Amino acid sequence: MNTRTARLLLAILVVFMMLTVINVVVHIFKNDYVTETAVAVSASNSVSFKGVYIRDEKTIEYTRGGVISYAVKDGGRLSKDETAAYVYNDEKQIRINEQIGQIDAEIAVLKKIQNPGTQEVAQPAYLAGLIESAYRNIISDKENGNLEKLRNEKEELIIYLSTMQYVTQEIYNFSDKIASLEAERHSLESQQVKPVEEIRVPESAYFVSYTDGYEDFLNFEKAQTITAAEIRSVTDLNAEKVKNGSIGKLINGYAWKIAGVIEDSKDYFKEGNSIKLYFPSSDNTLDAVIEKVRDGDGENEKVIIIDCSDMSYDFVQHRVETIEIQDDEYKGIRIPREAVYVKENMPKEIIDEYTGEVKTIEGPVPGVYIRQGENVIFKKIDPVFQGDDFIISRMRPEKDYVQLYDDTIVSGLSVEGMAFE
Repeated sequence: MNTRTARLLLAILVVFMMLTVINVVVHIFKNDYVTETAVAVSASNSVSFKGVYIRDEKTIEYTRGGVISYAVKDGGRLSKDETAAYVYNDEKQIRINEQIGQIDAEIAVLKKIQNPGTQEVAQPAYLAGLIESAYRNIISDKENGNLEKLRNEKEELIIYLSTMQYVTQEIYNFSDKIASLEAERHSLESQQVKPVEEIRVPESAYFVSYTDGYEDFLNFEKAQTITAAEIRSVTDLNAEKVKNGSIGKLINGYAWKIAGVIEDSKDYFKEGNSIKLYFPSSDNTLDAVIEKVRDGDGENEKVIIIDCSDMSYDFVQHRVETIEIQDDEYKGIRIPREAVYVKENMPKEIIDEYTGEVKTIEGPVPGVYIRQGENVIFKKIDPVFQGDDFIISRMRPEKDYVQLYDDTIVSGLSVEGMAFE
């Protein structure tokens, strides 16, 4: 090989190396993609609204004179012909009955505390935690004005404090206290008189000791046609419609409904969906089902009717209440909304609703562009949830679907395709 040929080959090699370096540099500076790593997340839709309770209710009336003493707590179940209330000539008998009830409850607690097994099971450190928790709950209930829960928390705190005294042997037994309470109870019993009358229920039902004037209006039939304006007009008490002589009401069956008006521009909440209801006033969470969704008065406004089947004291204390509704939790891969495109005429699988057969057809498919080294490839997504700025894609094992920890290109990419709506 002569010198000229060697120099020519060397020049070609130098040019090739320079082109390679230039190509690498161009790729580094040209492909300035902004990417986001695909990670696993979970989310759910939630919205707060004014909920209106709808029940199958019947008013109980008593027009003769006397003072009413209720025999069952609100939300309590009564059998046919069972006593709902007693009638006395004056309030003295009611106060006596209340005192006897309080004494009975206190005696039961003291006997429970000094049960032989209590000292072995209840440890001071554990009790200290319960005392602290009960104290915090009392403060919270006081601030929120939840008097019924405050009363219950107070009773629990007394139990924990008394138990602590017993297990730490500050007090060896409660025999003297129990004897004193029993003597007080005996004295009160001697002052008791029989009620003038007993008010019995004509059928098996749940009992509530108040009426609000909506008993005849807000029934199951009305739930099928109630409008957004009517829901907004309901208050906790419609005094003009309260019947004279009403002393309470019966609720037929354990099923009841909630009507509300919500904003739902993306139709998240559909008929038949299982949901959870959260009641801030009582910290209750309840499983329920959406029975009906109708258009409201405004754009994106929906009238929603919810089926419930759990009766208790908390759910009969109001006619209207602020409620938070949450649908099922969705889990999958988080995808930034601006990274999603729709490609036309791509193969996709559908399930025949009649035969259940999986078919492959061509049509628009949502997906994202993934950066793999120097390559950019399109991967499909399977949306199960849409947030304001992100989408959750179901985790799928197929390689042509986005996978965990893929580098999703968010910006810096010029491609054909439609934005995902």
